[in-house]
Amino acid sequence: MNELYTANIVLSVFAMAIMLFSLRGDLSQSKLRNLLCGGLYATITICALCEWAGVQMDGTPPALIPLHIAVKTIELSLAPLIGLLAGCIIHPCPWKVVHRLLCLAGFHALLVLLSAFTGLMFYVDAQNFYHHGVLYALYMLAYGGSTVFFLVQIGFACRAYQYTGGTQLLLATLFVLLGLMVQLFLPMVKIDWITITCGALMMSKFSSDMVLQTDGLTQLVNRLGYEHYLARLRVPATILMFDVDRFKDVNDRHGHLMGDACLRTIANCIRRAYGNYGTCFRIGGDEFCVILMKHMQSVESLWDELVAAMAKARQEEPVLPKLSMGYAIFDPEHLTPQEAIEEADQMMYRVKQSRKKAEQAK
Repeated sequence: MNELYTANIVLSVFAMAIMLFSLRGDLSQSKLRNLLCGGLYATITICALCEWAGVQMDGTPPALIPLHIAVKTIELSLAPLIGLLAGCIIHPCPWKVVHRLLCLAGFHALLVLLSAFTGLMFYVDAQNFYHHGVLYALYMLAYGGSTVFFLVQIGFACRAYQYTGGTQLLLATLFVLLGLMVQLFLPMVKIDWITITCGALMMSKFSSDMVLQTDGLTQLVNRLGYEHYLARLRVPATILMFDVDRFKDVNDRHGHLMGDACLRTIANCIRRAYGNYGTCFRIGGDEFCVILMKHMQSVESLWDELVAAMAKARQEEPVLPKLSMGYAIFDPEHLTPQEAIEEADQMMYRVKQSRKKAEQAK
C-alpha cells in the first residue's frame, strides 16, 4: 500500500513539474496569471511532498519528531492556499479582496504554527505518530472556505468571459471533492494529492480555454469562439450584426489608442444591453455580433437600451462613433447560420447607407 501511495505522490509531483516547465513558453497568458499558476503548482508539489514525508515518519524514532512537526506545519499552512490561488487564476480579484484573503490565510498559518507547540490543531505523540487536535476543524474550515471561494470565482469567470464550459469546471471541482471525501472517510486510501493534481490540470485546461476564446481588447468572445459557436447553433436565435460608423476617421484624427478606447466602450455598451440575453462577439476590427437566445423578439427595445448607453458614454468620450445594426431571425428549419448572417449584414449595410445619405443631405 505504501508503494502505491509513493507512486501517486511521484506522479503528482512529476505532473506539476511539467506544468511549471510549460509556463516558460506560454506566451498566451499574462505574466500575473503565469505567476499565479506557478504558485499553484509549486504549492501542490510542496504539500504533497510534506504529506508523503509525514506518512513515512509515522512511528519512526523519536529523534525525528521535530522534523515530523515541521513538515506537517508546512503542509497544513499551505493547503488552503490552493483554492485561493485557483480562484484568482480562474478570475482576477480586486486587490482589496486579495488583501483580505491573504490576511485570513496568514491568520490560519499562524494558528497552525502555534499548534506545532500547543497541539491544538494537530500534534505528534511521543511515538512519533501524527494526530488531529481538538481544533482541527479550523483547518477544515479554512480548506472548505478556499473551495467555496473557488466555486464563486467560477461563476464570476463564466459570466465575465461568457464561457459555456462552467458545467465542466463544476464537475472537475466535484471530482476533487469526491477524492477528498474518500480520503476523509477512508484515511488509509491516500488519493488526495493525485486527485488535486488532476483537478489542477483540468482547471488549467478550462481556464486556458476561457482566455483563448476571449478578445483581449474588448473582453467579448473572439472570432474563433464566434465560428465555433455558429458551428454548434441548432436552435432558433436572433443574430444581430453591428458595424462602427466612420471608425477609420476616429483612428486617423485621434490615433489608434483612442480608437481602441472607443472599441472597449462600445463593447461594454453592447455587453450591458445584450449580455443577459445572449452571447456577444467581436468578429473583426470594428465589427460585432450578438446571438440572442432570450427575448429574441425584443430587438428594438434592446437596441434602444444600447443607443441610450452609447449616448451616456458619449458624454465622457465625445468622439465615440455611432453604430449601425442589422438583424435576422435564424430558424434552423429554414436557414443556415451563414444565410441568416448574410441577411443581417445586408440589413446593416442598408441602415449604414441610409444614414450616410441623410448626413450628406444635411
